[in-house]
Amino acid sequence: MKKVLFIALVCVCSATFAQQPISYSKVIQTDSVGKDALFASINEWFASTYNSAKDVLQMTDKDAGIIVGNGNTKYSYGGMIYSCYEGWLKYSIKVNVKDNRYKVEITNISHSNKQGNAKNCELGLVSTADEYATKGASKSYHNKVWNDIKQKMEAYAEKVFVSMENHTKDVKNINSDNDW
Repeated sequence: MKKVLFIALVCVCSATFAQQPISYSKVIQTDSVGKDALFASINEWFASTYNSAKDVLQMTDKDAGIIVGNGNTKYSYGGMIYSCYEGWLKYSIKVNVKDNRYKVEITNISHSNKQGNAKNCELGLVSTADEYATKGASKSYHNKVWNDIKQKMEAYAEKVFVSMENHTKDVKNINSDNDW
């Protein structure tokens, strides 16, 4: 009975301390801009920011005010010794649109390396963990890259937020009187 209680306690404690996937979000306020105008402007932002909005956008629901897409950005730590980590940071981007504001969320960030690079250099889903590895021969390399990924992705997310905010700051309400 004591063993069962101990195992249950260990399971509960490990679930409590489990690391969460890292994510970034920002609520952006606008001045007197309706949901429809913001939705149209953000769709336009996706088309102009990514090479192909069709490849990026996974879902758009104008009535609910939701746009969901997948994106990626190149990743490199730098230096010849870290070349096996070169690849991409893939992520999901979700925008919830309401009158006068919208929320941008970047989630499900994962690291994948270039084809042909060592598979053990692919770090996968990025979490809030301070370290990627606690043991092994590659521990120090993995942990340096792990922290670098989080720093670079935070800066990248901020660039996405600023870009979207700049794109939507001069949006005017859609007015049916100007319909031609």
